[in-house]
This record gives sequence, C-alpha cells and structure tokens, in this order.
Amino acid sequence: MFKLVRNYSKLSSPKVRQKLTATKTKSPNPPPNELPGYDEAAKDPQNVVPLPKPIHLPLKNPSSQVTGLAAGRAHLLVLTTEGLFTLGNNGYGQCGRPIIVDEDYTNNTIVHHIPDIKGERIKSVTAGQDHSILLSESGQVYTFGWGADGQTGLAHYRNEYKPSLVKGDLAGENIVKVACMADCVLALSDKGTVFGWGNSEYGQLPSLVDNHQINIATEIQECRSLGHVVDIAAGGSFCMVLNSDGNVFVWGYGILGVGPAVQRAKEPTMIPATLFGFNAYSRNNRVSQIYCGISQLAAVTDNGDLYMWGCNKFGSLGLGNIEDQFFPLKVAVGAQVKKVSCGVDHTVTLCKPYI
Repeated sequence: MFKLVRNYSKLSSPKVRQKLTATKTKSPNPPPNELPGYDEAAKDPQNVVPLPKPIHLPLKNPSSQVTGLAAGRAHLLVLTTEGLFTLGNNGYGQCGRPIIVDEDYTNNTIVHHIPDIKGERIKSVTAGQDHSILLSESGQVYTFGWGADGQTGLAHYRNEYKPSLVKGDLAGENIVKVACMADCVLALSDKGTVFGWGNSEYGQLPSLVDNHQINIATEIQECRSLGHVVDIAAGGSFCMVLNSDGNVFVWGYGILGVGPAVQRAKEPTMIPATLFGFNAYSRNNRVSQIYCGISQLAAVTDNGDLYMWGCNKFGSLGLGNIEDQFFPLKVAVGAQVKKVSCGVDHTVTLCKPYI
C-alpha cells in the first residue's frame, strides 16, 4: 500500500529499510545463494517488518497511481504517473541521488523523485542487487548505481548516481524489456535481439569468455539462431530466453532444468517442450512467460499453468518440499497464474480464480 502525501514536509519515517553492510568485493563473487547482505535482517530482527506498512510518497496529485515496482538488495524503485520515486540504501548511487558519506540509510526519510529522463516518460524500472535500470518510452536504457562488475553498462566500472544512457550495441535499438536479478543484465529489442552486460563469471554472456565483467552493452550472438525472442530473464548465475514458438532456452551455471547431470551450459540449451505439458493431446499448451530468481526459474503457459525448477532450499518453488528440482515441474497453484515475481529465496504469483 502506498499512502499519498501532497508535499515533502509531510513525509513520515518509513519503517521498511534493512540494515546493510556496505562492503563489496570484485569477482570472484560469492555463490548466488550466498550474496552478502541478504541475511542481515536475520542478524538484526529489530529491522524486520512483520506486517505490511504504508510507504509515504510525496505525490502532488492524490489521483496519481503506482505503475511499477522494483526492489534491489536494500533499495526500492516506485514508478508512478508522476515519475519515479526511490528510497533506501544509496551507498552506490542506486537511488539516483548524490552519495553522502556515512549516511544512515536505516533511519533516513529521504524519498528521491526523478520526474522523467531528459523529458521522456519512464516506461518501466528494474533493480539489480545494487544498481537501477530505467527504460524510457522511446526504448532507451538508463542506469545508475554500483558498477564494479560492469552492470551499469556505461563503459566504465565506477559507481554512478546520475541516470546515464547505455550505448554500445544498444545504440539505435528500441528496447522493450530489461531483465536483471543480481549483477548480470539482459535487454530485448523489438526485433527480438538479445543484449547483455555486467557479471559473466558463470558464463551468462557466453560471447565474451575472456572477460567476466562486461561494462558495455553487447549483442549475445548465440541467441541469433534461436528464432524471434519474445521474453528474457536473468538469474544469479544463469539466463533464460523464450522464442515465439514457445521454446525455452537456458545457459550459465546452476540447476538449469535439463537434468541433474547438467550444471553448466556454455550456450543456450533448449528445455524439451514436453516438460511444460506439450504433447499430442495438448498441442496448444506452450510457454508464454519466463522468470528467474537468484537460484530458481519459472515458466507460465498460455493456460496459466506454472512450472518451476532450480534450488529449493527455502521452498521457493512451491512444490510442498525443500528438495531441489532438476527439471520443470507443474506447481499446484489452484488458479490461473497471470504473473510471477521471483525473489532471493521466495516466489509470489498473481492469479485469477478458475471460477
């Protein structure tokens, strides 16, 4: 719930911030399911919010609406009809405002407003672990925040607090979607072309094997032969794409969904369509959406069926157990799944009742 506030003077302190250790190291990174900072709430239960609390936004118009949300490790992006509002940890500039040395992010009440990008409306927002990505109405990508792994795609490895245009192979492209869960970023153009930048130590950007920290947007050549790509997803150590035929391809490192013997794929590998319910009696049942968490993967079919696989340490696959799942398995949701959000160790679905 977001409570509308007419001006900044009426802001009250939102109790939604987590304590974060402001330490960061270059590659090699820790395993994706052990990223630093995610367990800080468990160490300091005083910073845990057990019930939903309203976040006060300084909206000028009470009829304004929230149109998008994205959460990083300790920062939040709230997209509204009045522009973008950011809050939380800004230690690397991920909130789009100047970095203040020794700022107390746990107790501050700062809600930063970015009304637009060079006069353009912000179409969607994506949050990596400690960086932020904005997609403009014209299909241009802007980034800011932590850049040591090249995840801002700005051709350098510095932190950047000003939203800056990503160029490289994105120049002249109309980007329709950006995907990021940690420090590897994928972007999809209206032509079905896939681009990537950021951390690639697990082979997420297979074209560039000699460099594990790609700081410039680069087309992923291996996706050219997959047909017209219509959806993308990037996890902690793997990536996934979906083509217009409903075929799902994965690559990188982890439980990829093609059996227990395959932990690493150096190029896009197709998951058999039969694992998503396609057969002689159900030829119209094909995947239409894909999602990634840090260590779990999900796919939704045209019929609204949800399939999940990957690491299941905390039961994030919804299969009624905590056993790892090595191939896609249908989740007994009991409703038609419309949208999925994969977190670090949990999953949320938006559903429509069958009746």
